[in-house]
Amino acid sequence: MRLVIAPDKLKGTYSAAEAAEALARGWRSRRPGDQLELVPLADGGEGTAAALVAARGGAWRQVPAHDAYGRPIQAAYAKLPSGEAALDVAEACGMWRVADLEPDVLAASSFGAGELIRHAIGGGARRIIVGVGGTASSDGGEGLRLALGSLPDRVELVAALDVDNPLLGPNGAAAVYGPQKGATTPRLVEQLEWRLAALGLATAELPGAGAGGGIGGMLMALGATAVHGAGLVLDEVGFGDRLAGADLCITGEGRIDAQTLHGKVVATVAGACRAAGVECIAVGGVVEPDAARGLGELAVTTLECGDLEQAGQRLAAGRL
Repeated sequence: MRLVIAPDKLKGTYSAAEAAEALARGWRSRRPGDQLELVPLADGGEGTAAALVAARGGAWRQVPAHDAYGRPIQAAYAKLPSGEAALDVAEACGMWRVADLEPDVLAASSFGAGELIRHAIGGGARRIIVGVGGTASSDGGEGLRLALGSLPDRVELVAALDVDNPLLGPNGAAAVYGPQKGATTPRLVEQLEWRLAALGLATAELPGAGAGGGIGGMLMALGATAVHGAGLVLDEVGFGDRLAGADLCITGEGRIDAQTLHGKVVATVAGACRAAGVECIAVGGVVEPDAARGLGELAVTTLECGDLEQAGQRLAAGRL
């Protein structure tokens, strides 16, 4: 049997690579003779650069930057073959970087993300894939713009977006994601909304402008090509070729919910499997019933199990 294991990260528990390895260990403990191919994925949030390095090769570069609250850090971007680079904005201004501090959503900045892009340009990259999600900031990318300065004509930016929210309004960055970043009162959400609107970005209404606390909108305003993050990663890793001839694909993410059905890794993998005629099973630490039904319409079976090694064992034994 040939099996493709292609999960996203389970935030706070497994990276995508660790998730794939855990599922594989569980499966091999029951079916050691099967052929397994591990393809860790990402959706434009944390882990996007790592997924590209795992698939294409490359080297990590450690550079000085600042976290969302201005503290000096060492952060990494990936130098890929053929003059390209990949980075996650969350590597500098991610929520994980400032988890030791009380949230201050009005003070959080995307400056460090701009520093990372600037370092990648200085390192010779001519095409830079930027994973936009997972930030602690909601500054509309203004910090990024200040750190980056002018973009050389020869450099192409690709914004890999993990959500399709606009910048402003009830579905925008402040209203939907501000509370997760410390905007715990209506007044704080209103202040964030006003500040984002004051930027006057012509890209504010575009899908994905609200990604990364507005970094999506700023990157598009700076001339970046905006793409669906999960789709880009699948294309970059050659997922269609790796899926060809497989008997089964196991994918997964931490929480399978309504967002899953709007272009996250699991739904994107499900679509690829359906097109290829490959059976697909999705594992989640939490699986909401409505999302399970939605995936069922794509012929995807779901399994709720936060221990991925145990999940691999159960699936290999045919116990869902």
